[in-house]
Amino acid sequence: MGVMDGVKVLEVAEHGFVPSAAAILADWGADVVKVERPTGDPLRRIMAMGFVADTGDFNFLFEQFNRNKRGVAIDLRNPEGRAALDRLIEWADVFITNFLPTAREKLRLDPDDIWAVNPQCVYAIGSGQGLQGPDADQGGFDAVSYWARGGLAHMLTPRGGQLVQPRGALGDAPGGAYLAGGVAAALFKRERTGEPTVVDVSLLGAAVWTLSNDLVPTTILGVEPPRHVAGKSLSSVLVGSFRTADERWLSLNMLDPDRHWAPTCRALGLEELIDKPGYTTAAERMQRAPELHPIFVARIASLPLAELKERLSAHDTIFSAIASPVEVIDDPQVHANGYMPHHPDHPTARLSSSPMQFDGHGLEIRRAAPNIGEHTDEVFRELGVDDDSLALLHEKGALA
Repeated sequence: MGVMDGVKVLEVAEHGFVPSAAAILADWGADVVKVERPTGDPLRRIMAMGFVADTGDFNFLFEQFNRNKRGVAIDLRNPEGRAALDRLIEWADVFITNFLPTAREKLRLDPDDIWAVNPQCVYAIGSGQGLQGPDADQGGFDAVSYWARGGLAHMLTPRGGQLVQPRGALGDAPGGAYLAGGVAAALFKRERTGEPTVVDVSLLGAAVWTLSNDLVPTTILGVEPPRHVAGKSLSSVLVGSFRTADERWLSLNMLDPDRHWAPTCRALGLEELIDKPGYTTAAERMQRAPELHPIFVARIASLPLAELKERLSAHDTIFSAIASPVEVIDDPQVHANGYMPHHPDHPTARLSSSPMQFDGHGLEIRRAAPNIGEHTDEVFRELGVDDDSLALLHEKGALA
């Protein structure tokens, strides 16, 4: 049983960000009905445009963000199509969208429009830059609103180095998780008070939260935060990335230097440093980091990654290899926790699970992403529309 079994979600959204939030709600057990235009969500065509990997007939991107949903196709510009949407609004506990203000006004999809039909419906909206301010009506994909405008591209690009480009949907997936969490909170409030809520998450706001470790001190210091470069000395040699003998990268991340100093030195065969004068306290080691760092660089560079992992695993250390996608999907922890469950129809495909689990149970992908209009008739029959009326709506182009 899912934690949201019985919750009904109406999704009028496209691309990745907001549909990913609805996918999480569907993962949790909600009955999510996705409304597409008759030509389909533009995300269906992204793979064909060469922006992501070509996996042939299996549209992995659409499957990732639309699994566990039912799909209907409605022409919302058609007056009878828009009237048909009201039947779904009456049915829904949650209405979720990413349409821009002008489109919401034209199609009568603002909160007051939804509440005029269903006064208790939670209203959730994902945007590029937020609902207020001069750019509220501007569109924004994650590469613009999250990655570029939110400061991540700047902070992750080495000063004077080649600009780092984002991976696909890098802001969409976490932004969708934030929006799903907001919906859950709004449903809890409605359960307690009977009142609906507008839940608002933007990609820019998600970036500001993600980058808080740099943005907050900037409000105090008023200067650009430093941008760290792999292989350069930090204040502690127990934190950072180091190249190995076989040209891999090893990441150390031990934030309790007194606890981890001796175990790490033993793991690396640097026992002589443990009690060496000038290195015995964290403060001394921080002061001498420029002379300590080359020692660690040279030692790690002399050993292959497999041996380093074995040595470090045998002691009280916190580390990881910099894993490739092939290594991530084969990680025993990924398998053991069900982080990439199998697709129900494809022989080899696995999808990334939403990161929340309940009662120790991983995600079940109950159904593949819908084809355009796959469940139109099924859903409207459940709402009480008879076959003759359905045929007429199809004939008039309201439904597809």
